[in-house]
Amino acid sequence: MPDLATLPGYIRLDGAVPVLHAPGSEARARELRGHLETGVRELSAVFAAGPPPLEALLVPDGDWREAPRAYEKPYPPGLPYYTRAADPPALVIPEKLSPVFEPRTQALLPLAVWHELAHAFLLRETAVRAPAWFRELLPQAAAAAVARRSGLPLEEHLSLVEAEPGSTVREFGGPAGAETQVAFQNLLLRLGDAAVREFGDGFLRRLVRALREEAGVVDGDRAGELLAEALGPGGREWLCSRPEF
Repeated sequence: MPDLATLPGYIRLDGAVPVLHAPGSEARARELRGHLETGVRELSAVFAAGPPPLEALLVPDGDWREAPRAYEKPYPPGLPYYTRAADPPALVIPEKLSPVFEPRTQALLPLAVWHELAHAFLLRETAVRAPAWFRELLPQAAAAAVARRSGLPLEEHLSLVEAEPGSTVREFGGPAGAETQVAFQNLLLRLGDAAVREFGDGFLRRLVRALREEAGVVDGDRAGELLAEALGPGGREWLCSRPEF
């Protein structure tokens, strides 16, 4: 299994999640460390669990093909990801997010970092197979919860997400192009944030506990039931009222 030393000359910046970065990227690495420290603190509270073993790798475009990954083919440049194909597992964060990410607000980078950090928390706890919308709603709602807990204003960012989606998150199915993926993730973020504001972020911990009781595959209908039950009283009716769902 590869480790983060596969990129020689990188500098280690210690923190709640250590950041390895190329020379000349110190300012960006410190910014990333700040987002990671906020994410670790708030996600640990949301999930009532400490963070998993983890390091972050801040990668410029020129080194992207050398970053650790689970598959032979590199991930598309500019798209952050979490991988267990390193020891310890790694968050691989591009120095520049791909132009496909929209909307381009000050909230974009921290939300992207918290989303991938939430994957690291969740993949330690859950291993069931589930629809893409359900797998991605959890980290998007968790990122929204971190934003609300830490005081990051989401209103401007969410106001630039399409108000009336042409399709629901449950209609999404892969594979899809990057722009379609981003639109899908934006709808999930809006739905997840609305759930956090309506029901509080405790539903995320309840949902993770419920997933531990599941075996094998969770289909779309069961995923919807689990989500509604985790939201609590009025959850099913609220979900049915949401245009994203």
